[in-house]
Amino acid sequence: MMEKLSPAKTFKNKSKMEEQTTSSSLSETIATGWYVAKVTSLVLFLLYIAIPIFVQYNPWILPKVVFSNVIRWPPFVDFKKPADFGLNTTRNFYLTVEDDVKIGAWHTLPSSVLESHPNEDISHEKFDQHLAHGKKIIVYLHGNSGTRGGWHRVQLYKLLASHDFHIVTIDYRGFGDSTGTPTEDGVVSDAYHLYHWVKERSGDSPVFLWGHSLGTAITTKLAKKLCDEGEHPLGVVLEAPFNNINDAAANHPFSFPYRMLPWFSDIFISSIADHGIFFTSDKSVEHVTSPIMILHAEDDAVVPYHLGLKLFEAAKEIRPNTHGDVDFVSFPGHHGYGHKHIFKSPELPSIVKNFMEKSIVKRQEQKKEK
Repeated sequence: MMEKLSPAKTFKNKSKMEEQTTSSSLSETIATGWYVAKVTSLVLFLLYIAIPIFVQYNPWILPKVVFSNVIRWPPFVDFKKPADFGLNTTRNFYLTVEDDVKIGAWHTLPSSVLESHPNEDISHEKFDQHLAHGKKIIVYLHGNSGTRGGWHRVQLYKLLASHDFHIVTIDYRGFGDSTGTPTEDGVVSDAYHLYHWVKERSGDSPVFLWGHSLGTAITTKLAKKLCDEGEHPLGVVLEAPFNNINDAAANHPFSFPYRMLPWFSDIFISSIADHGIFFTSDKSVEHVTSPIMILHAEDDAVVPYHLGLKLFEAAKEIRPNTHGDVDFVSFPGHHGYGHKHIFKSPELPSIVKNFMEKSIVKRQEQKKEK
């Protein structure tokens, strides 16, 4: 027969079970706390000890971080087939800049060309010929990481082409399918080579420079070089720019965990210059005689809005009155354009067209004065 438990025994058994449950829960809590403590300690060790020591003794990593050319997204793509990116009136070609540097390039035609030649297979020679037909040409210089086939870049090409612009762009040395290793002078040399390649074929067609993010620093330095040589670009568009590489690095989201540490500047910022990387747009802009338009979204988390303002203020302060105007176009943060999506702004095409028309009029006036 089954023994009938008395109320006292039942209470004792319940108490023992509760004690065991409490003890088990306490053990689990301690174990969990200990695990969290170990993981937290490891993360803090990596963040504040291992990584700074690694950078200190392996400073070669800094140029790779600045250019981030090893980050290639989307991966496994064939740049020889721009149509795979939805660019149906685009050709792929290569330019030899130096003996060991060959850069990949794309040329996207204005949409009106396709409309007037809907069934025509456009040859490379005809691509070149179209450059001299009077349509505006944009030499586009992208930012760090990724390639000329990056999604947001392709969307911009499509938008500009739909508004009847030519877009000619490259992957700098070490980016995409281009050979070589990126350096500040090297990527500017690539852009310089592209600009002259376009000018040799463009006839009287208006040619503008457009840079995004790190590409704005390349564009500004290129424009300075051209102006110093007496070849003044018609106009310069700087999308999400920064004033200089030191401020850009110090304000980058990746630097956030280190900014309050006393050795932050010495290890992560000052060392960049040791590799010949300066990108001082706030100094180069003084020598850019062309009209400049800065585009910046207030919610840019990669290159903060205030760095674009700093460049604008520097340009207004140090450029002589004889230089072209400098305009700053702000995009409110509530639109969510961030760092890469200003192309989504419905106002962008008219903003760009107005700037370009104003730049063309400015150049015509300058010619009349001479």
